[in-house]
Amino acid sequence: RIVPLLKNALDREKRILIETLRITKEKISNLSKNLGVDVNKLMRGEVEHTEANDMQIIELEGEIELSRHIEAALKELESVEICK
Repeated sequence: RIVPLLKNALDREKRILIETLRITKEKISNLSKNLGVDVNKLMRGEVEHTEANDMQIIELEGEIELSRHIEAALKELESVEICK
């Protein structure tokens, strides 16, 4: 009786993480377009922070880091098996 409840809770959590990841990736895409910044170059430290773009670059870096954490959490959830 508890197994279906656990499966539903895991599925719900996965859906929440997937939707959160979609929103985060959309923010990353919009910020990188607005800034004209290549995300890969940014993560390699090849993008210059200027007074004009500093706060947006920091926000972009934060969203990228957040997406990595969400992806890791999703991967962990997908590896969970419920045994009877």
